[in-house]
Amino acid sequence: MMRLTLGATALVLPVLLLSGCGGDGDGKAGAQASSPAGTPQASSTEGAPQATRSSAAEPNGLAGTWKPINKSPIETLTITGNTVRTTGRLACPGTITGAGTAKPVITLKCGTDNADRKRGTLKLKPDGSALVISWDGPAWGGMIDSLKRAA
Repeated sequence: MMRLTLGATALVLPVLLLSGCGGDGDGKAGAQASSPAGTPQASSTEGAPQATRSSAAEPNGLAGTWKPINKSPIETLTITGNTVRTTGRLACPGTITGAGTAKPVITLKCGTDNADRKRGTLKLKPDGSALVISWDGPAWGGMIDSLKRAA
């Protein structure tokens, strides 16, 4: 009977030690436990965002009509497959590359020169309700458009 108890303890102890690492339960453990050297850290919450990222970046997740929630020359952005069309002061066609990746890129082909919004990286909210476009710009960064799905 003593061997079973020691064997069970030997199996449970590493599990308890591993699950208790990295925090005191205040929800800040994930931020504190990340490795600056880029070494992946095992956690039950890291696997879920990875799966969400890959499925959120699929073309169906981006497809539809979007309206900006910030001040923007874009009135609507419509995504169909790998094509894009904007309306408003900045009305032009465009394309999306890498639609199935975590960082799809939009490129607008406008007739008028628009240095602020030519090429941008898309980031879809995991639930698919919001989209952010970080436009390429100077070294400090470019314009940012935040959009919600049009009803």
